[in-house]
Amino acid sequence: MLKSSLIYGVFMLAGIILSQLIFTRDIEWGMAFGVSFFAFLFNLLWEWAKVPYDWKKRSGH
Repeated sequence: MLKSSLIYGVFMLAGIILSQLIFTRDIEWGMAFGVSFFAFLFNLLWEWAKVPYDWKKRSGH
């Protein structure tokens, strides 16, 4: 889960940097790292939320 989220964030960073190089020729590093970090967190939370929790195991029944 962590590895796939990290890979997603790195690809997002590379994509943002390449698009900024192609279209504006100026890289905004803060925006690129910020967006990729939030994409990493979103993907991590998304994958974490998809895992079901077994309530019976916790309550002891």
